[in-house]
Amino acid sequence: MEKITLSYSKKNMATCSNSEPVVKHTSNESKTHFVTLPTGQLLEDAIIIENALGKYSDGNFDHLTLFESMQSVPRQDSSKPIEMSESGLDPIMIMGDHPALHYRGNALKRHKIWLQTNYKQGMIKYGYTGWQHAISTATRSIKSVPQIDLLMDWLNSGVFAHILLEHNMPPCTLAFNHAIFTRYEDENDFIGFHADKERDFEVDSYFLVVKLGGTRDFVLTDNDSNVFWSEKLPGGTMVIIRAKSSGKPAANSLLKHGVPVSLTECGPSGSIVFRCIKTVVPWDEVRENIQKANVQKIKRLENKRKRKQGEN
Repeated sequence: MEKITLSYSKKNMATCSNSEPVVKHTSNESKTHFVTLPTGQLLEDAIIIENALGKYSDGNFDHLTLFESMQSVPRQDSSKPIEMSESGLDPIMIMGDHPALHYRGNALKRHKIWLQTNYKQGMIKYGYTGWQHAISTATRSIKSVPQIDLLMDWLNSGVFAHILLEHNMPPCTLAFNHAIFTRYEDENDFIGFHADKERDFEVDSYFLVVKLGGTRDFVLTDNDSNVFWSEKLPGGTMVIIRAKSSGKPAANSLLKHGVPVSLTECGPSGSIVFRCIKTVVPWDEVRENIQKANVQKIKRLENKRKRKQGEN
């Protein structure tokens, strides 16, 4: 297959992938991994493309520059609650030890930034495993981080649709509207094996992982968490997996993915995950849900205290 890439200019960006992108030939090398399950089934809706960011942007997007630009985003004080933003234009990075990111009482070994389109309409909610109402207020407008805003616009301009077409994958013309940036500080930071939760996704949409920074292991497992694929993926790699399907099961329902603890020393790395999310919660409802969750938390703590007193 002849290698092609897409040129990009701000004036050609669109909010959905209806238009034909402009293509240019390039000599950039790229390695493509097709995904075959342990059963022998070749998945038509999952693929991993190394150096995809450089290949398809003709060098207009550099993964190291993107990753380093995230350093300028202020870090939330983990001892303080996350304040809701009226404008959405003041981005924040939530550290893994913030209580709003705790999972089963434990700090996460990674940090996150939440971004979305159409901020004024309400919170675009992706309810991942362990999601808490308290993290709702971390969401900001994608306009607050221009580098990721440009990247999403570029993908939505027809580039992502073209990548699917080039690899004979089921089409999708839905625009990405949600992004989560994740930062791993070193080899000890990780995310366990998991599948994305389907409920909030648009039907027949994908999630796209763009790897940034240092090289890290990326692992695929079956639904019993048995590893069947593992590779060290460099920054600039794209991982494309269909999240939800109106027909036969989407790839996301047939496997899990994760970034394990590294056995060798490594520096900072990360990723941006783009999604097409249908769930929108008005900001007034977000506030009410946070208040209700706080009341329930106080009740749980009080009941726990009483149980301990009873045991003594």
